[in-house]
Amino acid sequence: MKISLRQKIILLVLSLLLMVTVAASFFSLREIIGFFESRIHDEMRMELAEISYLLEQKSFDFSRAEDYQFFCDYTRISRYRLTLIDSIGQVFFDSELLQDSLINLPNHLDRPEIQMAAKKGFGQYTRMSTTLNQTMFYAAQKRDGFPGNPSVSFIRLALPREEMLQIRNTLRWKITAGGGLALFLIAIISTIMANRLTLPIHRLVQVAEEIKQGNTQARFDDTRGDEISELAELLNQMLNKLQEDLVRLKQLERMRSQFLGNVSHELRTPIFSVQGYLETLMQSPISDPKKQQKFIQNAYRQAVRLNNLLTDLIDISRIESGEMKMTFERFSVYDWLRRIVIDMEETASKNDVNLELVNEPENHLYILGDRERLTQVIQNLVTNAIKYNVPNGRVEVGYTESKNRIDIFVADTGRGIAKEHLPRIFERFYRVDKERSRQVGGTGLGLAIVKHIIEAHGSKVFVHSEVGV
Repeated sequence: MKISLRQKIILLVLSLLLMVTVAASFFSLREIIGFFESRIHDEMRMELAEISYLLEQKSFDFSRAEDYQFFCDYTRISRYRLTLIDSIGQVFFDSELLQDSLINLPNHLDRPEIQMAAKKGFGQYTRMSTTLNQTMFYAAQKRDGFPGNPSVSFIRLALPREEMLQIRNTLRWKITAGGGLALFLIAIISTIMANRLTLPIHRLVQVAEEIKQGNTQARFDDTRGDEISELAELLNQMLNKLQEDLVRLKQLERMRSQFLGNVSHELRTPIFSVQGYLETLMQSPISDPKKQQKFIQNAYRQAVRLNNLLTDLIDISRIESGEMKMTFERFSVYDWLRRIVIDMEETASKNDVNLELVNEPENHLYILGDRERLTQVIQNLVTNAIKYNVPNGRVEVGYTESKNRIDIFVADTGRGIAKEHLPRIFERFYRVDKERSRQVGGTGLGLAIVKHIIEAHGSKVFVHSEVGV
């Protein structure tokens, strides 16, 4: 049988309370009985002292019926049984017996309380009375006789234990009733508290079941401020993180599918072009050398485009996977950009574009970064600025210092980019003008590589453009 957490808590609390109640009742009853017995013995001592005082003050002849009856009446008021014993153990007075029946009593010197009194002067004992056939408390005091009552050697008081048993039974019943009531009340309180404690746990289970069924929007709502609330908050944070990861995975899967589709298309185009040119050359020999040279140049251009595409694919794959390691060094911005401009002046000149570095030589600033990768960034940007420029256009490369940072820019006099395209130009294979991009040999990955390299340096890349400006 499966026992729920609520039932376990209730059973645990009740079991502990039952053990505590039984133990407390046992020891409490024991202590109370001990206390009452101690009180009885103290009272018996006081009563013995009063009887001794009475015997010292007046002479009594216990063979006379009047004196015998006097002591019987006296002890009856005090609820004790009084026994007077002489030095040889003979009882000559017993408040519970008639005077004539004393002759039949056995010798009392062997009684435990008398023996203790004979040795220590006082003795007390609890035992079964052979005379009355019931358990009694006994207290005895040894005396060497009194001036007027020389025959008295031992004064003994007895009290039926039945009275104590009644007290004990009454206390036991009250303690049992009180413990039972406490158990009942604690059971109710435990049930309420267990319900309050397990309710949020049941809610956790319900929400977990909802999530299992596919409801990824389900969340734990517990605001009590205890440990379960902390657990619920942690689980909510975990679910939010998993939700974000799931969304990101779906986005990555969608991007992967798009990427594979784009890669397949981009690779297929130059491959088919090269294949077509070569098949034409093989199947139908061309007698015109110029036409043959044109076919070869076209095939070569497509092969170069294919090589550039594969190179960019390898670069962006290494960057995104973290395999591309950056080597940071400190270098002069001016010298670095000047070298790039000099290297690309020929390309700019072939495209009828003027390329220049706008900063002065004395304006030397230093940056910390991977020089090779940052060179790739500027070359990609300058290449795009040259390819998509207008005849007799201009490309400016420069840098400015602002608030403990250096902004590097590449500006051109191209036709501009419409606003709707600006947010997406750094996506892989995204082209504003696909036909022109293929004509100039673009792979569609240059700006994506730029973005990844810049972000790997902890910075950002921005674009500002207007059509026709």
